[in-house]
Amino acid sequence: MLARRWCCATICVHPTHGSGFATDGSAASTTGYHVAVAGACLLAAFSAELSRRRISQAVGCQEAIAKPTRRVVVARDTEVKDGDLKQIKIEPAEDGGIEGAVLLARIDGKLYATGASCSHYSAPLAQGVAAKDKMYVVCPWHDAAFDLRTGQPVRGAGLQAIPTYPVSVENGNVVVEVPKAMEDFESPTVVRRDPSDGRTFLVVGGGAAGVAAADSLRQEGYTGRIVLITEERHLPYDRPMLSKNVAKGAEPDSIALRDLAYFEALDIEVTRGKKVASLDAANKVIRFANGEEMSYDCAVVATGATPRKLPIPGGNLPGVLQLRTPEDAEKIAAKCTKGKTVVVVGSSFVGMEVAATLKRRGCDVTVLGMEAVPFERVLGKKVGEVFRDFFQSKGVSFVGGAIVSEIAQAGEALSVNMKGGKSLKCDVVVTGVGVIPNAEFVTGVEKARDGSLITDECLQTSAPGLFAAGDVATYRSPSSGSQLRIEHWDVATSQGRFAARGMAGKPSKFDQTPFFWTSIFGKNLRYVGHATQFDELLIEGDLPKMNFVAFYCLKGEVKAVATMGRDPVAVAAGELMRLGRMPTTAQLKGGSKPVDLLDMLRQFNCAGAVDRMPAPPYPPSSPNPHSEPSEFSALSM
Repeated sequence: MLARRWCCATICVHPTHGSGFATDGSAASTTGYHVAVAGACLLAAFSAELSRRRISQAVGCQEAIAKPTRRVVVARDTEVKDGDLKQIKIEPAEDGGIEGAVLLARIDGKLYATGASCSHYSAPLAQGVAAKDKMYVVCPWHDAAFDLRTGQPVRGAGLQAIPTYPVSVENGNVVVEVPKAMEDFESPTVVRRDPSDGRTFLVVGGGAAGVAAADSLRQEGYTGRIVLITEERHLPYDRPMLSKNVAKGAEPDSIALRDLAYFEALDIEVTRGKKVASLDAANKVIRFANGEEMSYDCAVVATGATPRKLPIPGGNLPGVLQLRTPEDAEKIAAKCTKGKTVVVVGSSFVGMEVAATLKRRGCDVTVLGMEAVPFERVLGKKVGEVFRDFFQSKGVSFVGGAIVSEIAQAGEALSVNMKGGKSLKCDVVVTGVGVIPNAEFVTGVEKARDGSLITDECLQTSAPGLFAAGDVATYRSPSSGSQLRIEHWDVATSQGRFAARGMAGKPSKFDQTPFFWTSIFGKNLRYVGHATQFDELLIEGDLPKMNFVAFYCLKGEVKAVATMGRDPVAVAAGELMRLGRMPTTAQLKGGSKPVDLLDMLRQFNCAGAVDRMPAPPYPPSSPNPHSEPSEFSALSM
């Protein structure tokens, strides 16, 4: 039986008497509903059992199977305000109805009822945000989005759909019709392969973008042949999990995004362990390293990027390791056992995640970073100092301004030598010094200076029928017109979906605000936007306590936002940026209280509010003489 997963506190359906009721007369209390959030590997629960039980029902040509339902009063109509997202507990009933939860939303004046949890890691969607121009609800943790009308996953890391339920207002009560056997998630609605459709679409790459593209082709109505090609021997897996738990390298099936039964049910051919030697975009043909060829009608390149090697003497020694694949993680786990001394070269997010992981394994860990503090290039010095102090409080040493010049074998140990004469002895070196886009095998297309594939707003390359998604794509931003290449899992997954839409003849501009997250020693950072530089950093909250919102501003505009302990502010900021409704630097600094981004987005979601934007509390060019001291602090870079 599939495990059920509930999370998040609920609301009271009727604040005056604390309970609801089902139409059959059974109780439906909504108070005191608290359960544990599922662990970090919940996605692995979507196993072959899920495919066997639910894929067949999702295929569009198969008739829907009627399920016994019950109708439950979940709220008074007056209690659900426009823009609200509320989680409602459904109590078990005497007629066999099991307990569950629904998300009740009123967007643009209309009620919607869906499953309550994100299909990525079961985050409570009621704690997320919505956007009525897209009609989706956004997960507060990792930015996955689901259509409120259909439950289909439309953005980010959530691959399963969420159920949707009929909802109505009867005698002032909000009534939701739910199955007696409620499920947290369901397979997306897809179409079957049509043998008469002679087209062949290729998905080159088995990472986040690749599996999302293959999924979405069937969801977007494509009925021809799909071939997903990966040079790895594994099915597509949750790659970010490896830097957070290297032990997962020994059990890649536990972090698989989809199992083989799923691909078979959707008639998606998965070719594993075969390297594509070349892709001739002009002639629409790929050649494998073994000499085989395959022609295509449309293709998406989603091959990601390869970790850079240290271009120094000793950079290829056996004890110098990198992380990308489960095999890499398994090797790191085998060498970095309790008591080992490890030097991590590079203070990127992957490098710092690995450092935290190895420290938890009992290793003595030192991080060498070229920057003065961790994440300085992205988060700035002030925020980086907080992370440096946090890591040091956990026993991880950090050396900033370090440039490694050589790694030498010293008996069974390694000597990491730095410019300036300093050196460190260790057992293992793990490097995290950037990546190189995997696009060298593609010919006949326009490329960027870093070798990535240049695309338009819809992720199509300069070659007809060829798209790119993920780390390998440099795309044109619809909002700024600038060329961006984003190395984030969330963006890669979303771009796979958008590329598939283009391949299926339904091109749409990739307008998502870049988003990423990291989890280190139990602390979660969210970052949304893209700020290659900033001239002002505004902090609301408490930096040392890691409970803050940081606004990265350039020439009076907010370019990016980082948060800790403030969900769902990051995803709300992302939606406001996408909509062009983010407050200016002057608006953020001018009021007596911090600007409420959640309320701004909520107002946008109300009926008749398409063109309404909360006015600044004073003209942006002049100070407000009546304001109290602002809770924001302005910091230099």
